[in-house]
Amino acid sequence: MRRAERKKQAAVLCLVLVLALTMPLPVRPALLPVEAAELEEGDLHAASAVVMEASTGRILYEKNGNEQRAMASTTKIMTLLVALQYGDLDAAITVSALAASQPEVNMNLKEGETFTLRDLLYAMMLVSYNDAAVAIAEGVAGSVEEFCYLMNLKARELGALHTHFSTPNGLDADDHYSTAVDMALIARQALQSEQAMEIMQTQIYTIEAGPVNSRSVSLTNKNPLLSSYTAAIGGKTGFTSKAGLCLVGMAEKDGVQLVTVVLGSGWPPHSNYRVADTTKLFHYGFRNFTLQTVNTQALDEHVVVEVSGGFTQQIRTRLEGEVTYYMRPEEEVSLYYDLPYVVQAPVEEGQTLGEAAVCVEGKVAGYVSVVAEESAEEKTFGRILWNVCKNIWLGADAAPEENVKSGL
Repeated sequence: MRRAERKKQAAVLCLVLVLALTMPLPVRPALLPVEAAELEEGDLHAASAVVMEASTGRILYEKNGNEQRAMASTTKIMTLLVALQYGDLDAAITVSALAASQPEVNMNLKEGETFTLRDLLYAMMLVSYNDAAVAIAEGVAGSVEEFCYLMNLKARELGALHTHFSTPNGLDADDHYSTAVDMALIARQALQSEQAMEIMQTQIYTIEAGPVNSRSVSLTNKNPLLSSYTAAIGGKTGFTSKAGLCLVGMAEKDGVQLVTVVLGSGWPPHSNYRVADTTKLFHYGFRNFTLQTVNTQALDEHVVVEVSGGFTQQIRTRLEGEVTYYMRPEEEVSLYYDLPYVVQAPVEEGQTLGEAAVCVEGKVAGYVSVVAEESAEEKTFGRILWNVCKNIWLGADAAPEENVKSGL
C-alpha cells in the first residue's frame, strides 16, 4: 500500500513540474520612471522651510520662508564664517568666566584654559559646544557684543536682511532671530569657504594637548544628516525650547549643490522630524529640477536698432553667450532686451550694443550680450566724396539709365 502511495505522489509531482515548465511566465510590468516628488505645505513638520540652489541662490521651494524665528545653534554657521574672516586659526584663546559659564551643550571649559581658534571651531561645529562659541567670539573680537556686530554686518553683506544676531551660540535671547531664506543665504556663503566645509564635513576630530591647548578632547560630529543622506556634504543642527528642532543641510549631486533649512521642525522626542523634512526637501530639489542650458537662439528676435550718422539707417542684432540654469523642463523662458534706440556710426559687425536678460518664470536667470549682426559705416565728407568719385569712374561707360540709378 505504501509503495502504491509513493508512486501516486511521484506522478502528481511530475505532473506539477511539467505544467510549471510549459505554462507561460507572467509578464512583468515595465518599471515606470519615478515621478517627481511634489511638496505640499502639510508634508513638512517644520514651521519654516527652504530649499535653495546654491550657485544662483534660486529658491526652489519655501514654506513661510521669510517668517522670523529663533534658529538655535544653526547660528554657529555665521559664527564660523566671521571667525574665519577675522581670526587667526593658530591664535591662542583664553577662556573667560563668561565662556566657562555657558549652559549645556558645553565642552566644560574652565576659566583660564587656552585652546587654538582652529580647535575651538571644530568643537563648536561638530558637537555644538556653547562655551566654545563664546570663547571664539571673545577671542576674535574682544567681546560678544563686538563679535555680534560683525555677525550682523556680515548678514547685511550677504543680503540676510531679516536676521539679527545677539549671541554667537544661538541660545534663546531677545533680538536674536532669522528666517529660513536668510539662513540659506548664510549657508550658501559657507559652501564657498573651503575651510568652513572642511570643518563641517569632519566626522571625528581630536584636540591634542600641547603648548597651546590645555587638554585633549575627542569630538564626534553630531549632524545626523551626514550619515543618513548619502549626498550630504555639510550643515548644522540646532535646538532650543523656543526654536524647536532646526537643521541646515547641504548636499551635492551631479555637480549641483542644494541648501536646505528647516526651523521649528518639531520638539523632542521627535528629533527625526528635522532629518525627514530635510530629506524631503532634497528629494524635491534634485528630482524636479535639472541643470539646463537655455536655448537663447530660439528666442532671439534679431531686434533692429536705428543708426545715426551712417550710410545704413538700421542694423539687425543677434545674441551671443549662453545661460545655464537649474530649472524644470516645462518652465517658461523669456527675453528682455536692454538696448539703446539709436547707436552712432560707425558700428562693426559683432560689436556689443547691449544685453538681454534671460528670465525663467519671470525671474532673471542670467544675461547674454546683444551684438551687431552687420556693420554700419560712418557718413563722413571724405567717404561721401570717395563714393561719388567711385560712382563717376564706374559709371563713365555705363548706360544713361544706369547712371540715373547711381544718382549721377
